[in-house]
Amino acid sequence: MKARVAFAVLPLSCAAVILAQLFSAPATAAETAAMFAKSVIAEPGLHPWTIVTFPDECLVVEFKLDPFVAKQQNLKSEFGAIVRRVVPAALDKFPKLKSVQLTGLVTVRDKRGSEREVQAVMVKFYRANSASIKWDTISPADVLDLSDKKTISPILAKTGAR
Repeated sequence: MKARVAFAVLPLSCAAVILAQLFSAPATAAETAAMFAKSVIAEPGLHPWTIVTFPDECLVVEFKLDPFVAKQQNLKSEFGAIVRRVVPAALDKFPKLKSVQLTGLVTVRDKRGSEREVQAVMVKFYRANSASIKWDTISPADVLDLSDKKTISPILAKTGAR
């Protein structure tokens, strides 16, 4: 009797595993694009966070610019250099992506000393525009001006964006 029960449960668990794999196929592709973006941004202290949004299939990447602020580096050029590495590579490697959005965050303190992260800069590149850009010839400081959408906070100027 026990052998029959165990045998009857086995096919149900196999079916559950198969169904789980079928439904997780899009999630696996999205996780792969997100993991790829994290691997491209390998600099210490940036703490990248990535996700692929559906149904618009946009790779969203957020990372901290604090290490560049601490070293008093040009944030616009450093952010542009990361964009140059991530956008064309992600769109080439993952043909289902329609766009890539990168956001640079900066930690600020309010008058009470509480810290919070705020958006310093955001750019979004769609596949068509990205394909027309010759990424190797563009200066990192000029990448922001080529984006389809961009938001640049006044905080960027205050943090030493030279």
